[in-house]
Amino acid sequence: MTETITRPDTVHEYVPYEYLTVRTTVQQEPLTRDTYHSLGWTLEDRVQAVPTQSGVTLKFKRDRRIENRSVMSELQREAEQSLASIAALERSKGARAMAASLVVGIVGSGFLAGAVFAIMAGAVVLSIPLGALGLIGWVLGYLAHGKVRASTTARVAPQIDREYENLYSIGERADRILS
Repeated sequence: MTETITRPDTVHEYVPYEYLTVRTTVQQEPLTRDTYHSLGWTLEDRVQAVPTQSGVTLKFKRDRRIENRSVMSELQREAEQSLASIAALERSKGARAMAASLVVGIVGSGFLAGAVFAIMAGAVVLSIPLGALGLIGWVLGYLAHGKVRASTTARVAPQIDREYENLYSIGERADRILS
């Protein structure tokens, strides 16, 4: 008995793809996905090695035959710079606040250590104000974190907004090229 192989009526055309892997934070993942989508990339896979980690790996693919490939590459480079700037500015909010609170907290700890040494030396009267200053330093460290974070957030917010506007502009230009 002979088996007849029938071919479908549609002819499949070969599509050459280029692939891209991007590492980002969970917080910045939606922005990264949207940015690369506007540049013609299609999300293929999302990998988060350990659910408790804040990093994810996004795997994209795109048709290699897109028109104006060099212009799209330049737009992608600009978009990646904006994404990196946004991430750095977001990190700076927490980093400056943490540095300020650590410095104040360490000074407070120094006063507490001085209080302990004063007690060991028999100067109980000196240890009381040193201990109070140490505890005040710890409280001020906590308060400094919130104040510095709010101050840094207010200072970098316009810069972050400019980077978002740049990303939107890049997306619009890419859309006109891809259409």
